[in-house]
Amino acid sequence: MAMKTVVFANQKGGIGKTTTSRHQFWHFEEKGLRTLGIDLDIQGNFTRSLLNMAAENGIALPLDDFGRPALPETALRASGLFDVENKDQPLQVGKNTFLIGADAGMLDVERADLDEVVKAGQQRFKELADDYDVAVIDTGPSVSGLLVVALSIADFAVSPCKPDRDAIEGLMGFFTNVRRVAERGTNPRLASLGVLPNQIDRKRAFHRSTLDEMRQNWGDGVLPVELPERAAIDVAKDRPVWRTEAGTVSRSVAAKEMMAVCACISNRMGL
Repeated sequence: MAMKTVVFANQKGGIGKTTTSRHQFWHFEEKGLRTLGIDLDIQGNFTRSLLNMAAENGIALPLDDFGRPALPETALRASGLFDVENKDQPLQVGKNTFLIGADAGMLDVERADLDEVVKAGQQRFKELADDYDVAVIDTGPSVSGLLVVALSIADFAVSPCKPDRDAIEGLMGFFTNVRRVAERGTNPRLASLGVLPNQIDRKRAFHRSTLDEMRQNWGDGVLPVELPERAAIDVAKDRPVWRTEAGTVSRSVAAKEMMAVCACISNRMGL
């Protein structure tokens, strides 16, 4: 089947983009899909999780100055995705899972001509598309060229959003960019799957009322699932919250909630 790509984005930090990216990646892995993870957030937290996963899977990796698994020199990095001359390939991190990790070269990509970067990214992405069933893109919190590029190569966009004013303002800016990318013809196939209510505390009246307003005003633009604040999700960085240390399926409430979110997104993508 043709590769389908989902980007997790919101022009606000700390609202769960990387957490949901990780879990969606793991969800697709467990469905047996050839899954590509792409980290366009220079902080590299998504990359760190998948490098740790690769090490756990017995894949030999170099170590960085802190003794942590690092990207091999030969692996395709995020900056290389926007260089048509770059022929490096994504790093295999599991049986059917691969990574294009974040790197410092992304700063140079940010400074380059945006139209040229988009054009190169689309060309390179097309070259890679036959090798994977699905791609998951994590993005940074800022309004940047890399966000526009992510939208230019994705089929679907999901925006995690916590119920507060700053996060919703970031959401408005993000959807403006989604519309512009589609209207300019840069990526007419781009579709928003919806807003993912995240870090919800239903004990707080403000959270309840804000979420109700979001659902009333945006209707199907808000996913019919949500993620409450859970400590278990916060610490699930190297394995999905629905997996115990022994590898068995967790029966926790947090596990069931996250599994429902990932299944909802997968279904909306036609997977």
